[in-house]
Amino acid sequence: MNPNRVYINVSYPGASPKEIEEGITTKIEESLNGIQGVKEITSKSSENISSITVTGVEGIDVDKMLQDVKNAVDGISQFPSGAEKPLVFAQTSRGMGGLSNVVGFYSLYGPDDLWELKKMAEKVEQDLLASKEISQIDVVGYPPVIIAVDIRENDLLKYGLSFNYISNIIKASNIDLSGGSVKTADEEIIIRSMNRSTNPEIVKEIVIFAQPNGDLIKLKDIADVNLDFSEIPLKNYVNGKRGVSFIVKKTTDEDLDKIASEMTNYISAFNNKQDTFQMRSLFQFADLLDQRIDTLSYNLVIGLFLVCFVLGLFLSLRLSLWVAFGIPFSFIGMLSFGILYGMTINMISLFGMILVVGILVDDGIVIAENIYAHFERGKSPMRAALDGTTEVMNAVFTSVLTTVFAFSTLLFVGGEMEMMQEMAFSVIACLLFSLVEAFLILPSHLASKKILNPHKSREGYGRLLEKILKKHRLHVWGPMGFIGLVVLLFNFGLIRWTFFPSIPFDSILVEFTYQPGERETRTENFLWYCDSIVDEY
Repeated sequence: MNPNRVYINVSYPGASPKEIEEGITTKIEESLNGIQGVKEITSKSSENISSITVTGVEGIDVDKMLQDVKNAVDGISQFPSGAEKPLVFAQTSRGMGGLSNVVGFYSLYGPDDLWELKKMAEKVEQDLLASKEISQIDVVGYPPVIIAVDIRENDLLKYGLSFNYISNIIKASNIDLSGGSVKTADEEIIIRSMNRSTNPEIVKEIVIFAQPNGDLIKLKDIADVNLDFSEIPLKNYVNGKRGVSFIVKKTTDEDLDKIASEMTNYISAFNNKQDTFQMRSLFQFADLLDQRIDTLSYNLVIGLFLVCFVLGLFLSLRLSLWVAFGIPFSFIGMLSFGILYGMTINMISLFGMILVVGILVDDGIVIAENIYAHFERGKSPMRAALDGTTEVMNAVFTSVLTTVFAFSTLLFVGGEMEMMQEMAFSVIACLLFSLVEAFLILPSHLASKKILNPHKSREGYGRLLEKILKKHRLHVWGPMGFIGLVVLLFNFGLIRWTFFPSIPFDSILVEFTYQPGERETRTENFLWYCDSIVDEY
């Protein structure tokens, strides 16, 4: 679905929600007033971060709205000194609760050494991005890497320094600065101080102060400087081992099934080569899509079989085959025009196909049965085809058209229900092509004595019908008695009913929370307690 949202995130480490709201959120909301095409602005002020969502009206140019929002946010001159630069970005696509561009979730797990896990995760990410099918990956499961400066207390007291002083020195020293330019007659020299680094060995050499005798006290003289993971309590385990998760995404032009196949092949090859690390697929949307395609395929096969069996039993086997031909013909026509319409094979369009497969041959059955009735009256196959079709044409056309009109209303819905347009298109296109097949193709093929000749099984059906009619009271009151028995069982509660069937889940989710301020060790201990219970089963 076409995107219509722009997101603004501003980080302010250490700030409370109230400080975030007063210092950041309110100012951004005020700056966004007056932007054209904005339908709604929602904001959330949390500890350390402000999140704002700008929703545009239907059909808005999200790129233009993104630029307008950026200009408005850039015009704010006074953010708190500790706030980071605002991050403004547009929604890529919408639908499925924000999961429309997600292919699946995958996990890499192995040794408890987080550095080794991170190193392998980066290699896996590079391998996947190097493939021609995958272009977007998010890696989650470990805290961000930081430069940790652990100041030694004795040295801090020895030199009479404070944390704020050392922090300001590091900020002032580890930066890139522009010193202007020097113009000569021949050239212009740009002066810049390139002093920003993420290398701990370089950060160690920052001069904190100079002693009266000229000795320089550097950061390494009073602190230990190392690359380390942030103290954010973020851990991920798979089968009891430390893990990292990969969220693989796709653009609107990429194919879900191809990316899922690429991931499946990579995981298989990776596990065959590795002994220390393992990968597994946690969830793939392609699996859901394949399940729905299997459902559609199963319904198509069953529908074709029932049409051929019933019409072949009562009328003619060849006639039944031409009636059943209406199902694949309608789908081929729908898919051909769907390519021009821009439709894709997705969960919504497949739902429409599954819905319509049961009613595609209704018009063909009515027309074929009426043509056969005229043929039985002694008319030639050609005359029977013409008379039988024209006699029921208005009724068949009207019955199909009422269904088309009912689904056509979904072509005009907007908002989060816009995705239903593809379901409506698949249903309407199939029904219209079924009319073409029923009015033009089917009668032309039934205008043949070879097609209309009855099957031998019809004679057996006639004899069976005669026997039933001789004992019509038994065969009428027998089913009526059975219906009465079902009603009695239902009233006495022996037959239960429910609005939706109870389908057993294939996963269990455990959620728990502690009071704010509790350490992460307590949470982790409870997680391992839950894990031990699962292992018992």
